[in-house]
Amino acid sequence: MTRLRARIARLPLRVRLMLAGTVLLPLALAVVFALVFLRFEGGLNATIDGDLRARADTLRTMLDRRGPRALQSLAAQELLRPLGAFAQVVDRRGHVVGSTDVVAPVRLLTPGQAHVATSTGLRTDRRRIPFVTKRARLVAVPMPGHASAIVVGRSLKDREGANESFGRALLIGGPLALLLSAVACYLAAAAALRPVETMRRRAAQISGFEPSARLPVPETNDEIARLGETLNHMIARLEDALARQRELTQNASHELRTPLTVLGAEIELALQHDLDPEPREAMATALEEAQRVNRLAEDLLTLAQVEERSLPLAIETVDLDELVRTVVARAARRPFADGRDIVVDSETVIAKADPARVEQAVGNLVDNALVHGQGKVSLTVRPDGDHIDLVVHDEGAGFPETLQATAFERFTRAAGRPRHGAGLGLAIVRTIAEAHGGSAVLGPDHPSAVVMSLPSESVDDV
Repeated sequence: MTRLRARIARLPLRVRLMLAGTVLLPLALAVVFALVFLRFEGGLNATIDGDLRARADTLRTMLDRRGPRALQSLAAQELLRPLGAFAQVVDRRGHVVGSTDVVAPVRLLTPGQAHVATSTGLRTDRRRIPFVTKRARLVAVPMPGHASAIVVGRSLKDREGANESFGRALLIGGPLALLLSAVACYLAAAAALRPVETMRRRAAQISGFEPSARLPVPETNDEIARLGETLNHMIARLEDALARQRELTQNASHELRTPLTVLGAEIELALQHDLDPEPREAMATALEEAQRVNRLAEDLLTLAQVEERSLPLAIETVDLDELVRTVVARAARRPFADGRDIVVDSETVIAKADPARVEQAVGNLVDNALVHGQGKVSLTVRPDGDHIDLVVHDEGAGFPETLQATAFERFTRAAGRPRHGAGLGLAIVRTIAEAHGGSAVLGPDHPSAVVMSLPSESVDDV
């Protein structure tokens, strides 16, 4: 039972609504069909009773003139023969006073029924009348002044045949009505849920780059319209919160860059003087942390600019070989680069790009290889058709398998590694590459390689 409920819960809502209607409808149909059947049978009984009452009144007139022997007359036989009817005259105790031949040996009424019939009249069904039928309809009319009643009856074979035909029609029409109602329930549910599906598709398209987008609200005053309005109000609140967050991040990054740059310059100046080993080591550590926080501030500023609008680029002609060597020279002076070789394999490659952004991306790749990799770091710049590849790799084991699918997502760090950075380096690399119309992927030739591709003809303005 639990599995069945779980399977039903996984079905689409429109299918569940259809199933609910299909399950509940047979109960409603059974009630309706029963009422219709009873109404139909009641109508037949009323018709039969009316006919029998008319014949009983005619016979009563004949009996008033000629007595009980009138039932044996030719007129009485002609009156009863067309319907296969029969008649009896009974007294208050149910004794047969006069009868047609076919039911002469039978008492049609019990003493109790005879008492009622002689007083007020009677309408009833009778089962198992010998020589006549298994089921018959009886109508008794009192005969004033005689303390007796005239009972006229007829077989219900025709009524039962009509009931069977009508019942078969209901049995055939019931499943058809059930099928049609299931289809109608499904179509009605689909039509009712169509605005929900429209809102769902629009919601799937809304992202942080399009915070002002809203869900389409149907022009109805129902629950779905109110749901759409509520969700739009929620999106508006999220948009305000996101705007405040971006503004805070951008302002904080701007405010941090200057003091961090000054702090780094002051520490570098202090390191140029003769210091004892312990203070020098402390100053070197402080310089490394200041540089790390400065890079983090630059990364956060870049991401804030990307989320607010497309990343602004200052396109100019750039010698990538010279730019790469500048980045490598700066990285070689950092404390975590001690004892590590950084090799550049490049030739003069001229491209149109934003030098500051490309330098930031290459710096992130080199820092990532120095901090998380092992052995020699290799940096290659190579033209390849309509794009230029900048490849950075080291001699380490490369990216863990669990990290490969999410390496370029924000705040992604390998589990079990010493914490260094905020996990934004590769996300910034991809952002800068895509802003130039290129891409950033893990290299197929080496487990630790990262390839940043820039188009040979980069964007001219942004």
